[in-house]
Amino acid sequence: MGKKQLKVIYTEKGLANFFGDHIEINRRLKDKKKLRDYIMKHELGHKESFDIWHEFQIDWKVMPSLILFVFKNPSTWKDFLPIQFSKKKIIFDFNLLIIYSFVISLSILVALIFIKLLK
Repeated sequence: MGKKQLKVIYTEKGLANFFGDHIEINRRLKDKKKLRDYIMKHELGHKESFDIWHEFQIDWKVMPSLILFVFKNPSTWKDFLPIQFSKKKIIFDFNLLIIYSFVISLSILVALIFIKLLK
């Protein structure tokens, strides 16, 4: 008995998400093979383990085209939210929750130190 093949679903919104039994990826990536392959490889990496460091493994050669794609397609911005709502469910991206919490906490700490220094 072979491994169950992961289904790929093309969507109108978002960049890409891994949902255990399928990957959703933006339909506009169909014609951008290099970028699509990079994003698929990243999403498949989520299958291996729940690891926040996976989010920081970046191929800098692909970054300019990824950033350009994201800015040309505002519907992809929703994937950078730590909590997403759909008609059927609420999705929590725990990696983004951790990253956002860290950034917000660090910002508050820096602001408090700066205010303390100004007094």
